[in-house]
Amino acid sequence: MANSDAFQSINDDLSDEASLFIFKDSKGLSQVLGKTMNGYNANAVQFVTEDSYTHINGVIQKFKKRAASNSVTETFTSPLEAMILTAPQTVKNHVSKSHDVIVQDVNNVVYLISSSGNILWKKELNGKILGQIEQIDMYKNGRLQLAFATPNRLYVLDRNGNDVSPFPLKFKDPITQPLSVFDYDKRKDYRLLVTQGNNLIMYNAKGKTVSGFNYKNKDSDITSQPKHFRIGTKDYIVFSAGEHLEVLNRQGSNRINVKDKIQFSNNNIYLYQNKFTTTNTLGQLIQVDTQGKLSTKNLNLSDKHKITTTSKTLVSLNENRLIIKSRTIDLDYGDYTEPRIFYLNDKIYVTTTDLQSKKVYLFDSQAKSIPNFPVFGTSSATLEKLDNDKGLELITQSDDKTIVVYKLH
Repeated sequence: MANSDAFQSINDDLSDEASLFIFKDSKGLSQVLGKTMNGYNANAVQFVTEDSYTHINGVIQKFKKRAASNSVTETFTSPLEAMILTAPQTVKNHVSKSHDVIVQDVNNVVYLISSSGNILWKKELNGKILGQIEQIDMYKNGRLQLAFATPNRLYVLDRNGNDVSPFPLKFKDPITQPLSVFDYDKRKDYRLLVTQGNNLIMYNAKGKTVSGFNYKNKDSDITSQPKHFRIGTKDYIVFSAGEHLEVLNRQGSNRINVKDKIQFSNNNIYLYQNKFTTTNTLGQLIQVDTQGKLSTKNLNLSDKHKITTTSKTLVSLNENRLIIKSRTIDLDYGDYTEPRIFYLNDKIYVTTTDLQSKKVYLFDSQAKSIPNFPVFGTSSATLEKLDNDKGLELITQSDDKTIVVYKLH
């Protein structure tokens, strides 16, 4: 034990002699305290008996061995009580200024997991969360809430997992797209947009319907999550409905009349090169400008392709071929998740997971693999700076009931 890095990290704070000496790693400390203490690998208590007194000296401390440069190490795993239903995502922690992990299991229980792997709380919901969880500051005081929809509820939860009144709002007709959250002028005057088939209902952060919003084009069901884009001084609410690209203003009226019909693929709509961008079932890139003019570009993609973009970066995945900014990577044949783009530390990263071989890939914007990847994983991955240490964390699943977090050094 005297030669272990964990012991040496606390040795200067310990007495040279003790009548009774107890040393615990994180597993041993967890058993003593009755709660998970991930990362606390250097813990000691000394009892020094002298005459009729006993002096007590103790250290409980997190210890991480300094990793080699460019290495990838497993930080922690967090087992859930049931199979995972939604891929893990991260949310901001306004208290610690770091990020936590949130995930839902097949019993519709949501778990909030800290950056050290501890389960902070669990909450059973009415159904499966649609899409991504959004965060809002509804009281404009820096404290963030979680906002999302299930098929029959609109939820807003506080930091501790409690419902924020008057939420949840209950719906008889099913909600058919993920909740869209808009903050038009970045003033925290949030608009929560609920999609039900061919209808849109807009609420404010207090759960009241916004009377100034009225969407009337109800011939076809809405088939993509409505998104808000700002180009110049104008706002655009964009989504697909049937074979039409709908582009609305803040009031729900048509801002642009796109006359051309589009056979939409199952990909989302993005703002790329200041144009509303998606693909069709022929594998063509479809772009519409602010005048309603449609242009197409053949990307030679199959009907099962996947794309994602930032404002300047286009990434596509076609079978085993990943293309980042026109640079092509030929992956092994497999079953790949939709590529995801992350912009962190002034650098673009792209992830995708082969569900067949259980490998998570990570590339930079030049289509170069990040050192020591791929790593083991069984779901799509999220890249984030979880804690206040240097380096990024990659969050994925190690099996159908366990979250695993890797640290990039």
